[in-house]
Amino acid sequence: MGGENKKKMKNKHGSIRSIFMHADATDVCLMTLGFLGSVGDGLSSPLMLFITSRIMNNLGPSDDESSDPSQFQHNTSQNALYLIYMACGTFVVCFLEGYCWARTGERQALRMRERYLKAVLRQDIAYFDLQVQSTSEVVTSVCNDSLVIQDVLSEKLPNFIMNMSMFFGSYAAAFALMWRLAIVAFPFLVILMIPGLMYGRILMGLARKMREEYNKAGSIAEQALSSIRTVYSFVGESKTMTRFSDALQGSVKLGLKQGLAKGVAIGSNGVTFVAWSFISWYGSRLVMYHNAEGGTVFAVGAAIAIGGL
Repeated sequence: MGGENKKKMKNKHGSIRSIFMHADATDVCLMTLGFLGSVGDGLSSPLMLFITSRIMNNLGPSDDESSDPSQFQHNTSQNALYLIYMACGTFVVCFLEGYCWARTGERQALRMRERYLKAVLRQDIAYFDLQVQSTSEVVTSVCNDSLVIQDVLSEKLPNFIMNMSMFFGSYAAAFALMWRLAIVAFPFLVILMIPGLMYGRILMGLARKMREEYNKAGSIAEQALSSIRTVYSFVGESKTMTRFSDALQGSVKLGLKQGLAKGVAIGSNGVTFVAWSFISWYGSRLVMYHNAEGGTVFAVGAAIAIGGL
């Protein structure tokens, strides 16, 4: 019984794999290239911080050998060349991320629309009498559902992969550059993540309730428009407008709660400055007593802040 209930709940809520059920071999190739592009786009920021730390350390040499003009010019030119190489690589991976995911999203959404429409046209006449309230509902369902899937494939999924790769890449770069500072500042990750997680959970609940409120108002408007002659004959315009306004009051209150939650979440990002202040203080101790370099301290702090955000 327990296994059957779990299977029913999984079928009810769907599966992540069902998003890609309309993909063919070309789409798989595009998604693979897009995945590599998203990962490369996310890793570009930690790599830039790594090269920037070397440039900053070269601009302020601490030993006599690095203060040689020819050696200084050589190191600076080499790091600048690395930045040019990184710019060219970033252009390629960002192009793959943008083009491949957008292209496969459009292809899969188009294929889903075709199959959806064929499935609807195969139904009996009784289906349209009992299950569909109006013929426009079929077209609306096809457009809305396919646009949601297309938005997931074209924007949401690549952004998620890019942010995850940036998160892991930033902390990997921080530990590689200076593990002492990274391990001490690592607990700030929890403080940086909590506001975003709380806002995401609250936003999902509010969005679901707002959708229900808008559906109530939409049903009132649709009912009034479908029987506009009856409404006009019985002088029910004012009553209908009052009902429509009352139905929208719930969405207004939910919108205020959503704005308040977003303000609190964005304002709580000020904790980033707390993390920066601690990193600056502890980094100065490492510079004074452990021969650390200022550019490395800056790069580690920036990687921790970017990864947490």
